Amino acid sequence: MLRLNTKALFAARLIDRPQAFLRRRGFSPSTATQIITGDVSQVKLKVLERLCLALNCTPHDVLEWEPDEGVKEPLSFELSALIKEKEIIELNEQVRGLTLTEIKDINRYILEKRNKSR
Repeated sequence: MLRLNTKALFAARLIDRPQAFLRRRGFSPSTATQIITGDVSQVKLKVLERLCLALNCTPHDVLEWEPDEGVKEPLSFELSALIKEKEIIELNEQVRGLTLTEIKDINRYILEKRNKSR
């Protein structure tokens, strides 16, 4: 089943109030709730595009595939690229307890990555 992977995206971007985040970007309350809960059976491409722009990601990041039980050899399908790890990255928890020097090293790495992508 295809579903939205927004919980992990919000956590990775340290967005602790996703409803407010989406509302500030023009999503209706009901659409924002559906995006947050993942309780959707269809997504308009226009909404998917707006969500990707808001989160600076791709549809590949937003969509997740969890194969139904009846799917034999799920890794043989191209959709398997959408199988996500269940780990939710919360950088604020990862950084807690590091030394200032280690945090500066991480910051330098992030800045280098951003400068390379521009």
